[in-house]
Amino acid sequence: MQSEEDKLIAETTNTEYKYGFNTDHEQEFSVKGLSEEVIRFISAKKSEPEWMLEWRLEAYEHFKTLKEPNWAHLKYSS
Repeated sequence: MQSEEDKLIAETTNTEYKYGFNTDHEQEFSVKGLSEEVIRFISAKKSEPEWMLEWRLEAYEHFKTLKEPNWAHLKYSS
């Protein structure tokens, strides 16, 4: 059973905005997660120079060598 708060949220988010103001924004989505493919996609969208892409890819390679911290004691499936 939905709470009153859940009902209000559903009602608010599932109805058209009644005051007439609307702004459409173009959107593009990449695959989930961080990968070389995602980095290349974002760099291309931003029209970055080649040196910036290479710098980001080198940083990503370094990132992959780092050990994940465990201080937050998070549990999630991969």
